[in-house]
Amino acid sequence: TTALTEEELAQCGSDQTAYQVFLARDPRAGDIWQAELQKLHTERRTHLDEAKSLGEELVQVKETMRKAQAALETLKARLLEAETAASVDASAKPRAETLRTLLAGEEPRLNSMLDEKRSKYNSDIGRLKELRRELGHYELRESKLKASVQAEFERWQTVVEERYPLEIAAARAREAAAEEGGGSEVGGDSHDEDHH
Repeated sequence: TTALTEEELAQCGSDQTAYQVFLARDPRAGDIWQAELQKLHTERRTHLDEAKSLGEELVQVKETMRKAQAALETLKARLLEAETAASVDASAKPRAETLRTLLAGEEPRLNSMLDEKRSKYNSDIGRLKELRRELGHYELRESKLKASVQAEFERWQTVVEERYPLEIAAARAREAAAEEGGGSEVGGDSHDEDHH
């Protein structure tokens, strides 16, 4: 992968263009590593989307739990008020009895719903923590893969510089002259084609 054409050597005047030559010449860097990097990026994106969706669900579950708890507390407060009124006024007893019956029917249902929502909330929190750990692993694998490709590029570049010292020096000189001369491209056509 270090036997280069004159056109490729001319493109080795900067690290950026040399890196593109490296990607085109090395099947691991150009195809395998890039595919693995893309796969990691896609998997990380999927996990991020799941975490975002889960976070939104958690907000809704928490709000539902808050509303159910508030409804239960309101019903209990009204019953207490009605019982207090019934203790001094016999005509308030039917209202207190109606609220007591209503609370007897609603409290178990609301408590059951709260337990169910609490269970879902705790389960979702657990999954969110798991996703956070997985995302950390994806980021670590991505950075290790990038570092591996970069290290391989640097080894490749060293070998190319040792094998073609004059050609690389000339390419760098053309690159430097082009940068000083206003950025016009010197030393051949741009090479944007995929060599996969």
